[in-house]
Amino acid sequence: MKPSIAEVLRRSRTLPPIHRAAYLRGLIASEPHRSIRRVELEAALKDVINRQLGREIREDRRAS
Repeated sequence: MKPSIAEVLRRSRTLPPIHRAAYLRGLIASEPHRSIRRVELEAALKDVINRQLGREIREDRRAS
């Protein structure tokens, strides 16, 4: 049985953002298309990527 999405996200919390994104991409690739679990994992990946982009934008503004 696969762990719940909450459990997956709890486990990945200790990973750096780049590794968390790669981990989620791997899980997404193993899920069938159009599954609810895949959609939830994609939403979590989107959140990780958006946080990374926001952090990069703030760093760029400070450097300017």
